[in-house]
Amino acid sequence: MTCTRIPGGIVCHTQKFRPGDQVPEGYLAWHEWAEVQHKAGLRQKQCGRCGLWRYPQELSGDVIEWEERTARGKPVRQMAPMCLKCQLHARHEPPNDQDQPTP
Repeated sequence: MTCTRIPGGIVCHTQKFRPGDQVPEGYLAWHEWAEVQHKAGLRQKQCGRCGLWRYPQELSGDVIEWEERTARGKPVRQMAPMCLKCQLHARHEPPNDQDQPTP
């Protein structure tokens, strides 16, 4: 975003965004970008790991799967996408060894 001083204030200009563009840096730029994505029909989905809502270009191809139970006890398989930030974090995270006893 570029800002220009004028007498009595500041005028800020953001770049023109198109549907499918990558996420920009900055708070105001993100909101301008998100408005364009929403008007184009793109909708956010909740990341299955961190719980944040992301647009499709912010999601990875990985899916988290788990099993829940209904109120009557019937097992139901749940699935949710994983965002790119969580995917990157999961790749650098050491494996969880729950089978080994802790000292």
